[in-house]
Amino acid sequence: MSSDEYSVLETIAASEPGGYLATIIDVTGSAYRKEGTMMYFSGDNQERGLLSGGCVEQDIVARIESWETGIASASVNYDMRSEDDLSWGQGVGCDGSITVLMEELDDKAMNNLKIVKNWLDNGLTVEHIKVLKEDLSSQASFFMNETGERVGNWEAFDLAAFPEKRLTPKNDGGYYFRQTFRAQPRLIIYGAGPDARPVADIAKKAGFHVIVADWRPALCNNKHFPDADMLVIGNPVELMEDFQAGSMDYIVIMTHHFQKDKELLNYLLEREYAFVGILGSKKRADRLLEQKTKPLWLHSPVGLGINAEGPEQIAISIAAQLIAVKNNKVRTLGLNG
Repeated sequence: MSSDEYSVLETIAASEPGGYLATIIDVTGSAYRKEGTMMYFSGDNQERGLLSGGCVEQDIVARIESWETGIASASVNYDMRSEDDLSWGQGVGCDGSITVLMEELDDKAMNNLKIVKNWLDNGLTVEHIKVLKEDLSSQASFFMNETGERVGNWEAFDLAAFPEKRLTPKNDGGYYFRQTFRAQPRLIIYGAGPDARPVADIAKKAGFHVIVADWRPALCNNKHFPDADMLVIGNPVELMEDFQAGSMDYIVIMTHHFQKDKELLNYLLEREYAFVGILGSKKRADRLLEQKTKPLWLHSPVGLGINAEGPEQIAISIAAQLIAVKNNKVRTLGLNG
């Protein structure tokens, strides 16, 4: 699940009933965005998400505004492949076409998506099946989380029959479209110094659930980290016990305090995580490890090797490494550590 998808659901959950949801349900060739990309158009003309490089959004708004009473859903295909200015490529010469499903969000649909957002906030994966008519307009939507809670009559569906983010023909006409929503990965930043602020900011924008922790209230506060999902004051080991951090979590250690880093690292080495990164030189990291075996999930120094200078560039290198690990592309990027 991309950060865009989560931000769309987050905006819908905080909005008044009404508005429209647009979802890319099919891509032929290459396109700016892929199947499953969503965009929300609120009832008061606010937008969240992006479906293209900007060439189709205005047309979608115009189509929605021209719908006659009783129309709640429709799909439209945008062919981006032509290089002339008379097509939907608008001269950019993309190599594909996209089909966008537009759906009006009534009270029931809004409530269902709020339930999905709540499930995601509780760390649950959610499966979504859209049932589409032959003209690719929407007929129904069904949701189920990994604990078996569901919205709608899910019993009829076998997930193995539906490839994710692909249109699957129905035997009686029409299509199914399966979409999987996954909870935001949790990033725990221990250390709330000035160089942690851009890391928290960029990671939040990149789709992580960001927790900033430190033992110093003067540093770890809303003034310095306004967009963090959680701020926690305390000593490292106690906090990790409270967080119940485990194999799905991402952790960056950046306290600039050798003893605090050592205490935390000794605790972490007894467990397993998706990612642990240590800010600082390789020599300093070796001193922290004290000849202990370095696990594959430990990255030191943290960040991609892009010769970054200054807090902002270092934050970019750290966020890029987090994204690479999350997207399982570590081996092709030549990461540090």
